[in-house]
Amino acid sequence: MSRTVSITLRQAMNSQETGEVMVGLLTLTHPSFPTPLLLSSDPTERLSDEPLTYGTISRGDTYTFCPMVVSLPDDLGERAPAARFMVENVSRKIVEQIRGISSPGIAKLELVLGSSPDNVEIGYPDFQVSRAQYNANVITLEVSIDALTDEPYPAETFNPSGFPGLF
Repeated sequence: MSRTVSITLRQAMNSQETGEVMVGLLTLTHPSFPTPLLLSSDPTERLSDEPLTYGTISRGDTYTFCPMVVSLPDDLGERAPAARFMVENVSRKIVEQIRGISSPGIAKLELVLGSSPDNVEIGYPDFQVSRAQYNANVITLEVSIDALTDEPYPAETFNPSGFPGLF
């Protein structure tokens, strides 16, 4: 599958050394959250002095810096592809929000360049958060895309009441 990216990203990816930084923007949403939880993988700029907070401002939204690791989806034939987000150095606020949910949330991952955070270079579709684990240092979110194999096919049952013209 081809993907259109900016010339700046292509030059940064193909150069031996670059000053460009790829920034991951993670958006977590859930009906119980008053506002989406916005996290950034890079301390692009200082957001506040008290408390000292770094993050990224992209398209008018403020993403708070939390070091994170993204494990790419596995390729097992028995199930839908699953990925893992590990957010480190978490605050109590994030843990309280994660602890308070009982149904799956939605996670969206976007990649931007540090020099142009308003331009989304690569956007991944909404992942469904299937599992969340946390401790004092790390929140681990296991996410997956809904498998099309779980959807009924055909979507309708062809019976006389629903499709009288066939009978």
